[in-house]
Amino acid sequence: MSTKATVFTVVLLMLVTFAKAQKSSSVKEEEYEVGTGDTAVLGKSKGAEVYAYLDLYRKTRWDPSDIVQDSFTMKYGAYDSSTGNGFYRYFFRGDFDVAELPNEFKGRKCEIIGVEVLKKKETGEDINVMYLKGFQENTVIWVDFDDAVKYKEIERFIAKKRAK
Repeated sequence: MSTKATVFTVVLLMLVTFAKAQKSSSVKEEEYEVGTGDTAVLGKSKGAEVYAYLDLYRKTRWDPSDIVQDSFTMKYGAYDSSTGNGFYRYFFRGDFDVAELPNEFKGRKCEIIGVEVLKKKETGEDINVMYLKGFQENTVIWVDFDDAVKYKEIERFIAKKRAK
């Protein structure tokens, strides 16, 4: 996985609000290029009490064994916080609690600590995942990126200032 892999572009087709007099809708294409260090602003939850596409993971025990030394680890190391490479392999070892994120966090800004494409276990389809820094130590917000943006659970992004 290269540095380019830590920044991904997602083209998302979104339905535009229906005009009062029309029953047809037009399709608007939006492109997002986001990566480690940028900020995501949480929008309104799709559900009444919790977000449908944002889950809160709290680490309860770190796995004391070393990370498996395979070709990925040999090439990229365990976890590079400047690029986000290896975050999944670093954080999702050991034990953790998971819950749907409560909707009380609307409007909160969260730093992006990693992005990657994973395979859904059930279907083998690709899923774009974003990891946000949680509000307490050892917490991470897992974002199902495509659906969270589609349903406005992620309201917008704020790019970090990058050197020119």
